[in-house]
Amino acid sequence: MLTHACNLACHYCYTGEKKRVRMSATTARRALDAAFDRAVGELQLTFFGGEPLLEAELLCAVAAEARARAAAQDVALRLQVTTNGTRLDDALLERLHGLDVHIALSIDGHQQAHEAGRPFVGGGSSYASVRAALTRLLASGQPFDVIMVIDPANVADLGDSVRELFDAGVDAITLNPNWSADWTDDALARWREGYELAAAVTLAWGRRGRRVSLQPLHGAMTALQRGRDVTSTCGAGQRSFAVAPSGNVYPCARSVGEDHGDIAIAHLDHWLPSPTLTGANQRAACNGCPASERCERHCACACREETSDPFTPGPVLCWHQHMIQDLAMRLSPLYATV
Repeated sequence: MLTHACNLACHYCYTGEKKRVRMSATTARRALDAAFDRAVGELQLTFFGGEPLLEAELLCAVAAEARARAAAQDVALRLQVTTNGTRLDDALLERLHGLDVHIALSIDGHQQAHEAGRPFVGGGSSYASVRAALTRLLASGQPFDVIMVIDPANVADLGDSVRELFDAGVDAITLNPNWSADWTDDALARWREGYELAAAVTLAWGRRGRRVSLQPLHGAMTALQRGRDVTSTCGAGQRSFAVAPSGNVYPCARSVGEDHGDIAIAHLDHWLPSPTLTGANQRAACNGCPASERCERHCACACREETSDPFTPGPVLCWHQHMIQDLAMRLSPLYATV
């Protein structure tokens, strides 16, 4: 996590106060040390924030060093940055592509959906700036992902937003729910309707010969086709960890927040195992759920945001797991034919 600062004021942001606190080059190198010491053949390094492109020079320097280390240690390295896109000009895009940094762009769909939750700090729409970044990415011809946050304020636009982005040329969309929001029954009904429309749009593109990806739906269908449980375990603190600018180590980027240290699992100065990790992949029970085997706790942070307990999923997460599995089971045979 390169910085706590951000130039947007998204109302659903889980990272807390946008402090002008940045990671030092020394801490970044030590984070690389920790990552490569634990890498076994392959490693993914993701740059996050705040808005990581506010620290573009540090990002590019760390990416270049990571590439050199990976070559020296024979490690297959994947680099990614998750960005709001407002600082992504042509020159920076060229630098990132030169370092083979995969870009995940946060945009919440069409203009109305995006403006429901992603203003600039101090007010004002960020849509034109983010849409310009999307245009640059499409013109580059390089693969990238789009991340859409699903929130009660924009959920009614879900299906139309997915349609607009796929029609624009986007090939991969990940839907990232705001688990801590106040999800009313009406909002959940609109969420389901939006998923149904989004799934129909992706299927229609497939029948026209173009493969597009809508996560987590496609991940659930892939799991079904391979005979695996649709839900998945969480690798936080075991397969993944996040380093804050302070040097505190967390199970994943989503758990850093304002870096109070209360759920930090270590510090770069003294990397000690934490009891928090021992249950990181345990299956949690869904209270009152008639089919708890379908509601494996797939994200400790999602659970914590909804119930304050990383091992107990709340009703919205449980509902979502059922909806995704039901939709995947219904659509898998159709997708298999395209």
